[in-house]
Formats: sequence, structure tokens, C-alpha cells
Amino acid sequence: MTKSLARKRMEKKLQQGSMDPRLQRGNWNGVKPVTKVKPNKKKYVLPKNDDDRVFKQAA
Repeated sequence: MTKSLARKRMEKKLQQGSMDPRLQRGNWNGVKPVTKVKPNKKKYVLPKNDDDRVFKQAA
């Protein structure tokens, strides 16, 4: 089988002393994508007290 053009370029860069890109695959550098939350306006819309969010029956 022949080598792909991308693989040839990668091997040439490795011979020249560049860093191997295979070592960086799957590395998030400490970032956890599950815990990262995009900011929105929900904190302003919803009341801060959890008791106010549910329907209250007349006492």
C-alpha cells in the first residue's frame, strides 16, 4: 500500500525535528467539555429562591 500525502508530510516534519501530532490527539489540556457552561440570561430570569419556582397552593 502507498502512503498518503498527509502521512508523508507528517513523517518529513518528524525527521526535521517537529513535534509528533499523534501525541496531541485526544488531549483537552485540562478542559472538561462536560462542565463548561455557556453563559446565558437564566440567572436573571429565574428567582434565586427555589421555593418560588414551584406552584404554591393557597394556605
